[in-house]
Amino acid sequence: MIDANAARAAVAVRRLCRAGLRGGRSRRAAVCALLAGFALLLAGDPAQAEDVLRILVGGSYPPFEYYETDGSLSGFDIDFAKALCAVLAVRCAFVDVPFEETIPALMVGKGDAIISSLSITEERKKLVAFTNHYYRTPMQFVARKGFAHAMTPEGLSGLSIGVTPGTTNERYARQKFGATARIMPLTGDQDVLYQALIQGSIDLALSDSLAMWRFTASPEGKDFAFVGEPIYVDEAIGIAVRKEDEALRERLNAAIARIRLDGTYQKINAKYFPFSIY
Repeated sequence: MIDANAARAAVAVRRLCRAGLRGGRSRRAAVCALLAGFALLLAGDPAQAEDVLRILVGGSYPPFEYYETDGSLSGFDIDFAKALCAVLAVRCAFVDVPFEETIPALMVGKGDAIISSLSITEERKKLVAFTNHYYRTPMQFVARKGFAHAMTPEGLSGLSIGVTPGTTNERYARQKFGATARIMPLTGDQDVLYQALIQGSIDLALSDSLAMWRFTASPEGKDFAFVGEPIYVDEAIGIAVRKEDEALRERLNAAIARIRLDGTYQKINAKYFPFSIY
C-alpha cells in the first residue's frame, strides 16, 4: 500500500522531471507521469501488498463484459482490469453481481473495486471514490429504422422507452421524458434490452452509445438505428473504490497512466472498437 513516504517520493519525481528532463512539453509531461506512477506503484511495503484484487463486475454488457461459451469472462472491461492487475502485480478475482448491486457490494466489502462501465456522477461520488476516467461514452436512443417522432417529451408522448435499471440512462429518461413517455426498466443483461426492441415490446431503447453501436452493427440489429443526437451527460467512466481506500485509488490511477503510455490500453481498445473510446 502507499504511505506518506511513497507520496512524497512521487512528488519529488515530478519536481525532478520538470527541472531536468529535456524534450517537448507533451513528451516531458508523459514521461514524468509515468515515473511518478512508478514511484506510487513500487514504494509501498511489499509485506503489506495485496496479492489479489477483487473486482466487482455487473453482469453481461457486451462488448465490455460478457461470458464466453466456456463460462469465462471477456470484454473490454475485463481485459482492461487484467492489464491493471498485471501492472500492480496482483491477481484479478472477478465477482459478478447485478449491476445495480455493485456499489452496495463494494461498500460492504464484497470487492475492492468496481470495473463495470460505471459512470462518474455526483450522486455516486457521495458514496464512493472514483479514479480518473478510462473511457467516455455518451448515451443515445436506438429505434427501428424509419422512426419519425421528434426526440422531445411531446414527440415521445405515450411511447415506451426501455432502460437498464440502476443506470444513468434510466435516471436521465425519467427526468427528461418520464412525464410523457412510459419508462420501462428491463432487468437482466443488455440482450434483454435488444430483444425487447426486436420483439416490439418497447419503442426505443436508451443506453450507452458504445454498447448500442455493437448491436446496430450486428446482424440481429440490422433493422435498427440511432435516433436523435448523442446525449453527453455523465459520459466519463471510472473505477470505483471505497472512499477510505485512497491508496488503492492512487495506485489504480498510476496503473491507468502506465498502460496508456506503454500502448497496452490502445491494443485493448482496438480489439473491440475501430476508434478511440478514451
